[in-house]
Amino acid sequence: MGVLVVSFDSVSDKVFEAMAADSASYPNVARFKREAYYNGGIETVFVTNTYPIHATISTGKLPKEHGVVSNLLPKNKNGEQPWAQMARLIKAKTIWDAAREKNLSTAAMLWPVTCGAKIDWHIPEVHVEKGQNLVARSLRYGGARFQLAMLAKYGGKLAKALKGAGQPALDDFTTSATCDLLKKRKPDLALVHLIAYDTIFHFAGSKGKEIETAKKAMDENLGRILESWGEGGAAIVFSDHAQIDVSETTNLHALYGDAVFEQVGGSAFVDKTVVGKSLEAQPWFGRYLTEKEMDESGYAREGLVGIAAKPGCIFSEKDKYKGAHGYPADYDGYKVFYAVRGAGFAPGRAQGWLKNRVTDITAIIANELDLDMDILRECGVRQA
Repeated sequence: MGVLVVSFDSVSDKVFEAMAADSASYPNVARFKREAYYNGGIETVFVTNTYPIHATISTGKLPKEHGVVSNLLPKNKNGEQPWAQMARLIKAKTIWDAAREKNLSTAAMLWPVTCGAKIDWHIPEVHVEKGQNLVARSLRYGGARFQLAMLAKYGGKLAKALKGAGQPALDDFTTSATCDLLKKRKPDLALVHLIAYDTIFHFAGSKGKEIETAKKAMDENLGRILESWGEGGAAIVFSDHAQIDVSETTNLHALYGDAVFEQVGGSAFVDKTVVGKSLEAQPWFGRYLTEKEMDESGYAREGLVGIAAKPGCIFSEKDKYKGAHGYPADYDGYKVFYAVRGAGFAPGRAQGWLKNRVTDITAIIANELDLDMDILRECGVRQA
């Protein structure tokens, strides 16, 4: 009995629920939600971006504890911001490390912050810098033999994605490799990250005609993965954060220079010297981040202040987005979800040990596989 975990990047609870209510258009999502224990209205962790949240789910810890506080690292000597993709950046025990302690088999498909991780079957999510080769870096940081086998079988799908098709072609490759593995190996823990909805929303917004293509692909890929997984073991589907339509992009660096520490989409961190009426009067200003948000995010430090953009506005050096995340987790329409199908998770059955937060996902994984993780003690499942 194992655990399958599927991450639908950037899908809010309302989007997932609307899809589930339309069984004619999205039969696989509808069936899964009908058969699963569903929990919507979940507040994710801040900063509400993919890498900090996935590192939280991988550990059961907040960003301030596991150390991955942003999708990106500080700028290097070339002026590039490398992605926070290396597993060594996580400063807490991960679910794949805990699984290895019990001699359980593990798999990860484009799961964030796993480059270089000790995972049995592994295609890491790799971002390259100028002059680097994507395939070479992926082979270096993941399971080379497994990746070569998948490239031999499904390389045409990946080539299609890399040659301009983008998404959902990349998710098609990820799903094909996942299904191949699940049918042949049945790992004890399988982590799958599907990204098409997030990517397409960024550049099309919620009203773009392309978003329907992403939703259709999401439903189809879920059906393929669940069929390959079968009935044995638990299956968890969740979202890390939602996304909001964008109409205005502001580059705070251009306005305040070095007083801006970092821009993360829906929020930014600035030196306290820029705080005042001139900041609060700006049309893109939403509110200051709370002390709790600053603390949990890992950005709390002397002289640094967090600001949230008004919905519809983002902070970025790039001006090409129609949708974004990184906003405070309490913004309207910004809640996420998880759904669990398996023994003990009947639809509507009370799960009083869970805390209605994204770390519940870590707790469920750890409990199902009997892993030694702090999150179980925090939920009262294990003795401290």
